[in-house]
Amino acid sequence: MKRKISITIFLAALLAIIFATPAFARVGQIGFFGGITEGVRLPLTTEQMIADANTGGQSDANFRNMFYTEIIWLDGMPTEFEGLMNMTVNNARGRGANPNFGTRTVRYEILPSDIITADGVSLERDITFTVTWRREGNQVIETYTVARTGARIRWAETITTPDGTFELIPELSHFEVSIIRDITPGVTYYSGNISMRAVYAAADGETVIHYLTGKIYGYVSAWSATETHRLDGLVIMPTGEIHYSNVPSVAVSKELQYSLNEPTLISFFGNYREITTNQSGLNFVINTMPAEFYGRPTTGRATISSFNRFEQLIAPNLNHLRGHFAYQDIRRLFAMEVITGNPNHFVPNQAVSRAEFMTMLARAVKLPLDPAHLTPPPPPRGNRPVQIFQIFPDLWPDRPDYAYLRAINDAGIAQGRGDGHFHPDQIIYREEAYVLTLRVLGLSNLGLDPMPMLPYVDSYRISAWALNDINAATRIGLIAPDEDGMLHPQEYLTKAQAAALINRLIEYMRHELIRDYTENIINFMN
Repeated sequence: MKRKISITIFLAALLAIIFATPAFARVGQIGFFGGITEGVRLPLTTEQMIADANTGGQSDANFRNMFYTEIIWLDGMPTEFEGLMNMTVNNARGRGANPNFGTRTVRYEILPSDIITADGVSLERDITFTVTWRREGNQVIETYTVARTGARIRWAETITTPDGTFELIPELSHFEVSIIRDITPGVTYYSGNISMRAVYAAADGETVIHYLTGKIYGYVSAWSATETHRLDGLVIMPTGEIHYSNVPSVAVSKELQYSLNEPTLISFFGNYREITTNQSGLNFVINTMPAEFYGRPTTGRATISSFNRFEQLIAPNLNHLRGHFAYQDIRRLFAMEVITGNPNHFVPNQAVSRAEFMTMLARAVKLPLDPAHLTPPPPPRGNRPVQIFQIFPDLWPDRPDYAYLRAINDAGIAQGRGDGHFHPDQIIYREEAYVLTLRVLGLSNLGLDPMPMLPYVDSYRISAWALNDINAATRIGLIAPDEDGMLHPQEYLTKAQAAALINRLIEYMRHELIRDYTENIINFMN
């Protein structure tokens, strides 16, 4: 005889929780002084899998001995310094702290290195910023000011060039940075401003003033991250002035490379490896210079070479799919474990359900999972009913994909279908899949056009609620018309088509975002 279980269901309207990538640990990863580092590396796939769930991006971070390059301008002409930078982020939040505002400190130590040739140029800088931050919805506002310990200003700096030594006068100097971070499900975008006045005492008793102002642009995702500054500098010397523009930038990305095995007697033909690369460089243009330097070059560039990291990915047996149009997409997603399970059971032309697509989407962008959603509810004890808190009556916590579906829902990517139900096992239609994929990027604002001119013959079939997001997805090249000029928005999505769409999303996050944040800004300066 089966025991009857009384289950009390509470339908709760919950506020969406936007999980944050740890973007604060990357803001300022090249410093705020016009220089570059090799950049903060993205975690390997295995490191990402074993990492604890991140729900606020407010943990400590310590990045030491990063190669560092900066152009020194105090002599009136650019002089390249090469050394090391340490960046230390200390979180001031404690138990019971308010999650919506707080403070932390960020310390930069820049030192010369005996390993790197200095060519008579030395830079020693130790500056600590107090960062006050507040959170409004999915946006975080941060203000950096130079920290003080009592009357002591925590900014010390000594610069030595072939023409002399310059010592910072902290009481006359000023440094402030303001940042806004917008936390979307798959990407954290940020921008901000830099304002600096550094006053130096030269060895001959003269004073040199260095002004630096400009913009900061950057983003962080699971597949790439970048930060670019567009700066204007002015150095006032006793002998004249030099005005320059400087664009330092760092870009980090994870690429896939397939490698065939050379031995014949081996159980698998080959596999993908993931390559994490960092690229850093700065371009500068001198707009005006002291008359004594007329005729010298007015442009220049500095770079930092960085080694790559490699990680082997699994090698699924998908020989039964060779020749299928989505074979490479499916193989890549299996290798990255965006698609899991037995590869032999994967049916590419089968319709994909909402739950299957959302799970793939959550894995593709490394959406953090709530640990509480990874464990099914406990069984009933005696005659005591089990209380299960549900946001939808058809979304039960004992589902194996429950944590992924909750993460998708809590992040605001997907809701129900208008009748109060989630319908996880219903098939997903193409327009719905396109909308969810675009929302992961947080770029819905790009589709806000009262009369969008979509390039699809059947654009009249697109539902009104999907029009803006499909317009945005088309603008950025995430989707495009087929060979007949059609979109087929009301047709169901197959598993193969889902794999192709999600692989396109990953490739967009790897490449197109970086180009917009680096090449476009550098070209703007030129």
